[in-house]
Amino acid sequence: MMTMLAIITGVMGIIIFGGFTEANYSGLRESVIRSQYGHMQIYQQGYLEGHRKEPSEYRLSSEEVDKYIEIFEEDERILVASQRVEFAGLLGNETSSQAAIIRGVQPESESLINSALTIFDGDELTDDDLNGVLLGAGLAESLSVEVGDELTLLASNDDGIMNAVDVVVQGKFRSVSTEYDDRAMMMHIEKAQELLGIDSVESIVLLLSDTKLLPDVVESIEQQSATQGLNLEYTTWDKLATFYHKVVKLYDGMFVFINVVIVMIVLISVTNTMMIAVMERTGEIGTIRALGTQRSSVIWQFICEGGVLSFLSALLGILLGVAVASYINSIGIMMSPPPGSSRGFPLRIEFVPMTWFITVSGVVLVALIASYFPARNASRKNIVDALRYV
Repeated sequence: MMTMLAIITGVMGIIIFGGFTEANYSGLRESVIRSQYGHMQIYQQGYLEGHRKEPSEYRLSSEEVDKYIEIFEEDERILVASQRVEFAGLLGNETSSQAAIIRGVQPESESLINSALTIFDGDELTDDDLNGVLLGAGLAESLSVEVGDELTLLASNDDGIMNAVDVVVQGKFRSVSTEYDDRAMMMHIEKAQELLGIDSVESIVLLLSDTKLLPDVVESIEQQSATQGLNLEYTTWDKLATFYHKVVKLYDGMFVFINVVIVMIVLISVTNTMMIAVMERTGEIGTIRALGTQRSSVIWQFICEGGVLSFLSALLGILLGVAVASYINSIGIMMSPPPGSSRGFPLRIEFVPMTWFITVSGVVLVALIASYFPARNASRKNIVDALRYV
């Protein structure tokens, strides 16, 4: 019973923490996709390598944008194709100013891409109001501005000439990253193009109906680019979301550590149980050996016992783990914001059948290995000495 309890507790730990980790992965992934990057970003060929030196040389012309948008709209897997312009500027008023990362967007389509963005004060951007802007929470705080306040935005156009426009704070937002919120501002793309003196865009951001479809969409765009001679390149969300990968690396390390501890507990528990079983049944071992039972049969009996013990315990652990996870999901516990994030999230435990299968297989395998050595020692006992054992 003690061995079963140890295995059940260990398996429950793997199921619950593994589900918690998977829920964090999927939740953070969708938050990153639907608040900053979209699933995929399309650029002019050479943009990723050369846009920092010559940004004006690697923008998409209006003709290219119209052509690409028409192609993307024919793909039912793509929900939104939104245009963006990004640049650095100086934002301020009579009392203070701050350097900002400016993103010119199409408000209607961008609202779908930014569905995970939290507007905690004011309203979203609209197509009708070209002067409205959204400020990240940290940027708004550093400027000490409220919704409705007027600001002046200064930026350099492609000719190196400084230009300025007046904007009005329409709302404040929070994303998954405090670093981004400390410097980010969103404005209408037409106002941004007016400021920069351009009619081109920097990128087209794609939002898919399901993240699982991304590899298929990437393959489709590559084929279309090759057959139609499209002068484009792309990057996907996972290549942009460095914060996401840091979190995944952290949780992966914790999960491996917990699994190693649980494996050691199972190994020691089963080994101890089998050693005691061998000691208590020494007389029985001598009897069946005297009746002609082969050593391999003795080993097999103890291995089967350890395997059945661990298999049943692992199944019970999964059932109890699922029950506990379901209860945790039902009560709605809120977690504090993780490092680098600006908001908390509800505690969720996902059900991952593959983790269950791997856990049961791993526990049974460890138990079989742990049962083998005591069983081998039992089979090698001298028959006469075993019969005399009390």
